[in-house]
Amino acid sequence: MNNKDRKIFWETLTSLTGQNIPEECRKLTETIKYPKKLYRFRKADTNSLEAMRTNRLFFSSAEYYDDPFDSFCSINWNTVENGILNALLNPQNLNQLALLLNIPEARLSQFFSFRSIEDWTTLGTNIIDTTRKEIQKRHRSICFTEKDLNEVLWLKYADNHYGFALMYNITPEMVTRPQNAEMPFSHPNYSLYPVYYSNQTYDATDYARFVAIDSALKNYHPDFRKMIYSILPSQCWQYERVCLIKHKCHEYDKEWRILHNDLEGNGSKFITFKPSGVIIGLRTKKPTRDLIVALAREAGIPKIYECFVDNNNKLNKRIVKES
Repeated sequence: MNNKDRKIFWETLTSLTGQNIPEECRKLTETIKYPKKLYRFRKADTNSLEAMRTNRLFFSSAEYYDDPFDSFCSINWNTVENGILNALLNPQNLNQLALLLNIPEARLSQFFSFRSIEDWTTLGTNIIDTTRKEIQKRHRSICFTEKDLNEVLWLKYADNHYGFALMYNITPEMVTRPQNAEMPFSHPNYSLYPVYYSNQTYDATDYARFVAIDSALKNYHPDFRKMIYSILPSQCWQYERVCLIKHKCHEYDKEWRILHNDLEGNGSKFITFKPSGVIIGLRTKKPTRDLIVALAREAGIPKIYECFVDNNNKLNKRIVKES
């Protein structure tokens, strides 16, 4: 997908309201032009080699990405802090919740009885300090690119050409996997999406406020959490929006991501897909090269390539001959 196509995808994503999830999933999918293949660059270390041998793709959280500003979002932290205090302390909200749920207001007040206003204010400030990291921790994805011979990507993600790249054919099973049980955001368990590149940030203030409040309520009664969530704006599709926008300077990545929608972090840490090929880096040393070949064959990967510089002085790849 070129960035014009990605912009159409992004504009569709940001227009979704969460009112009809199946229809919105269908609408969003129609804007995605899936490539035939995607590639995943890896350093030739123990973890990456074992993942290749076992055909596993591990989800990473954004806190471990190479770019600390990975999601190109803006957040109004004053609004977030005010939102926390308003949700937790506003008597009018408490009264409305009591009427809505037919629960005596005095009973709801008991949830607050052991904390003073000062305690709640301090708690809100502390939550703000950790919300950015919490947002990154919740973003679990597997990253790919459309480009297998991009020299910058080999430098950046494959250990300066000493690593390798895995090739994947795009199949329906790789695009999305339905969930077995209803989850908070009512999306499939995971889905494959393109990343959109822009010079304009996405305003993630509402999402940050939700994460901050959710963090503040982790140890409270589920009924109380449910009541607070009912007065917050819907967060449907916010997770995808925050995860799928990057600054335009990264456009050369041509990135795609499988997003995991297990926001509580209790689900699978990996998925299993067999690559259709592996590409060995231009500078990969012979012992490592031989190990990659052996493990790829053990994993049942059908095609093994090696990089070389062709007669036009361009990075290219060719099939590794059987020894």
